[in-house]
Amino acid sequence: MKKHILLLALPLALFSACQSGASGEEEKTELETKVLTIHDEAMAKMDNIYKLRRTLRTMRDTLEAQQQADSTAILALQQEISGLNKADEAMMQWMRQYDEPDTLQHEQAMTYLQQELTKIERVQTIMDSTIAAAQATVKNYEQDK
Repeated sequence: MKKHILLLALPLALFSACQSGASGEEEKTELETKVLTIHDEAMAKMDNIYKLRRTLRTMRDTLEAQQQADSTAILALQQEISGLNKADEAMMQWMRQYDEPDTLQHEQAMTYLQQELTKIERVQTIMDSTIAAAQATVKNYEQDK
């Protein structure tokens, strides 16, 4: 009787082990998808960064060309341009260092992806705040005209 129970328990144990491995792979895929989705959302904002940077540079150049240029306004525009440059570089740096975790063991891959999720969320936050600040500066400049 004990042999029969063992014979039934062994396939059941193997089946459970296989099932937990599949959910581990699904978990990894889900986390990787989340990382890449945030990346894609942030990349969609890059065009906005380029346009804002161009607008701010034009505003700065226009102010610099004036006889009595407002150095405070020029400095504020330059700071927003620098912020946009830093946001752009943060994204580029993240993309350069990101590697797909295909060759890593499950636990290593999960740790790596969790770290990358934190990094890309930080990049997205930098981009969002920098874009908002630059848009506010452009709006203020246009209102003062």
